Amino acid sequence: MEQAVLLRIVAAVLLFAPLQGCSQSQKVRHPPCALGNAAVQVKPAANLSLIFGNDGIQAGVDAMTREVAQQGNMSTSSLAQTGADIAVSIARAKGKNVSARDKTAIEAYLREDVVPTITRNPTCVFTVSAASKPDVTVEDVYLEDIGGRQIAKVKIANTGQGKPHFVHVEVWNVIEGMNPLTGRTDMVLGPGQWRNVSNPQATVPLSTIQSGRKKLTVVVQVSYIIDVGQPPLVYREEWEYDPLSDTFKRSPVK
Repeated sequence: MEQAVLLRIVAAVLLFAPLQGCSQSQKVRHPPCALGNAAVQVKPAANLSLIFGNDGIQAGVDAMTREVAQQGNMSTSSLAQTGADIAVSIARAKGKNVSARDKTAIEAYLREDVVPTITRNPTCVFTVSAASKPDVTVEDVYLEDIGGRQIAKVKIANTGQGKPHFVHVEVWNVIEGMNPLTGRTDMVLGPGQWRNVSNPQATVPLSTIQSGRKKLTVVVQVSYIIDVGQPPLVYREEWEYDPLSDTFKRSPVK
């Protein structure tokens, strides 16, 4: 009789031990942000930030975070598609030309790099940070007197440390109330090299813009191939003439 009672006690202890072990292991799996709103930096590649804007990518990341919080477990593909759709919508609403390949690229990035982190840490705050600087950049926009005419010039430089790039540049001189004047050119820039781009036919009425009666904006679109077989990186910047300082200032990139 005593042996039977002893066996029941031993069995109860053995049964309790695995249950306790399971309870302890579940506590270990708690996400790191469960007890606070720790911020996790999301750092997209430069081409994605330039195409979609950090605010567009942030909206997509926020939507995915909400979906995980509200719906629980969802498929990685479904979450990535949700985030990509919102990023594309915001970019197009801002006038950006987003291609099908661009959407595929942002969806792949979200699916492979962002969604797994969100699902592991659903209570964290995810913040999209500024992307790294592209190799080929718009360094400056300025006015130059050529034969008594004022021409807007754009300085394009390869500031990367890697390799030469074949670059396509388009420039729009937009003067308020007038039809935009467009120029385009192609060039090869090695690391550290730069060139000026301008449209000699796009004369700027200096007295009009210096007085502030009309606003002058120079829009620059740069595209170049980063790697063979990959779509080109394409981005656009706007530089607005400031009559007080007699210089062009780059509009903030969101």
